[in-house]
Amino acid sequence: MKKYIQPALIANAASLGFHWIYDMDFLEELAKKQSLVFQLPSIEHYAQAKPSFFAYPYAKIGDVTTQGMYLKWLYEAVKGNPEFSMEDYRNLIFEQTKPGGPYIGYIETYNHTLIINAMSSKLRLNLPPLPVSDDHLVGFVPYLVSKELGLGNDYAWSLAQLFTDKAEYRQFFDMFDYIFENIARLPRKELLTNAIELAPESYREKLSMALTMEETRDFIKQYAGIACHIPQSVPLIFRILNQCESYQDMVGTNVRLGGASGERAMLLGAIFAQVSEIPENWVEKIK
Repeated sequence: MKKYIQPALIANAASLGFHWIYDMDFLEELAKKQSLVFQLPSIEHYAQAKPSFFAYPYAKIGDVTTQGMYLKWLYEAVKGNPEFSMEDYRNLIFEQTKPGGPYIGYIETYNHTLIINAMSSKLRLNLPPLPVSDDHLVGFVPYLVSKELGLGNDYAWSLAQLFTDKAEYRQFFDMFDYIFENIARLPRKELLTNAIELAPESYREKLSMALTMEETRDFIKQYAGIACHIPQSVPLIFRILNQCESYQDMVGTNVRLGGASGERAMLLGAIFAQVSEIPENWVEKIK
């Protein structure tokens, strides 16, 4: 757990206090007055920031987003069962997040779809299933679990298809493998330039611009975004990988950019932990 999962969860938890605040000006001004890392979500902050979505009112320091919980649940389940299947994954998420289930927190749209399809099947309603074609970073949860346990990208993709039919994820798994395997030995820009060759062709211009554009805001506006959808988030992850030197710097930069910072932080945290120390007091916060 300590190589990839723990660093991913620490970065996610560190970002939760401002997750889904889409007001970059507000975050930049607030960062001049206080740390944005490991803060409680505050209704006052979310009321001031426009737009924003106050989704975690009951959070405590060290808590993670819904996708962070998926990562915890899936890791523990797969670690104890090497035959764990997509159907097992479906049952795991359903049992945790169904109405009356143990999880108390925000439920994402793709999770609602899973619950509706599962309930329809259990009640034999004979309704056509809702389509599964998600494009959020949740598709990388099985990737991180599989990477931690050495199960390979084909296995990760077999689980990721619970929520998506988009083959880009499978290509991105190979691209991020290259980054993980070479980040300690190659200059950052060379590493990322090489990695672009493994990306889906439709993303290559966006990823190239992540490395070359001068102004981050212009890049976000023209080629990325700050939401969780992978056409926005993966190019921005590339930008942050190219610009930040340390795990700590990455977390602060990522939070200030706003939007789905907690979800981006999981991939970023897992990557940066391979070449940068995590502050010990941060590690203690999620125990």
